[in-house]
Amino acid sequence: MNDTKVTPRPNLNPLALPTLALAGRAVLTFRNVETGTHFTVKIKQLRDKADRKVKLPIYYVYISLLNDGVTRMRFAGTLFSTDMRIKLANGLRPDDRLAVVFRWLIGAIKNPVSLRGIFDPTKGRTVNRVGLFHENRCCHCSLPLTHPESIYNAYGPVCFKALSARLAAEGINVAELFAPVEQIA
Repeated sequence: MNDTKVTPRPNLNPLALPTLALAGRAVLTFRNVETGTHFTVKIKQLRDKADRKVKLPIYYVYISLLNDGVTRMRFAGTLFSTDMRIKLANGLRPDDRLAVVFRWLIGAIKNPVSLRGIFDPTKGRTVNRVGLFHENRCCHCSLPLTHPESIYNAYGPVCFKALSARLAAEGINVAELFAPVEQIA
């Protein structure tokens, strides 16, 4: 029997992280390419109680850590996207592993280029690279993705069309944001 381990290749461009994470219903996995460790986050945008169509700039963040003894998502806290401020969950100490990962996540959303890693001249290569994956559900509406392009960019065709129009109006190049990870490695 062949014991060769197949390592999955990240399927999302790290530059798309802010767009994906704040899409409304994202489930993303971050994997340290060097160590193989990973964690999964679920970021859910809140809606106004009086008018469910109105989305608020408030997100609940749930995190599932590797080897933390808990097999489910744990509520890490609240993210306020207007100023990228966070409020830790009740009972969560600032030095808890979950809180540290939550703060790291916010830093990665603010500066997604950091996911590409840093060049270590002593090793002669890039270290601390983080691969970004999604769970084959639209990061905006959470419907299952079946079309190859949709699976590739983490948005269904209807949500991606709306996103593209919004980003184009903001002067953001959608093609660059969702460029294949092979081209940016």
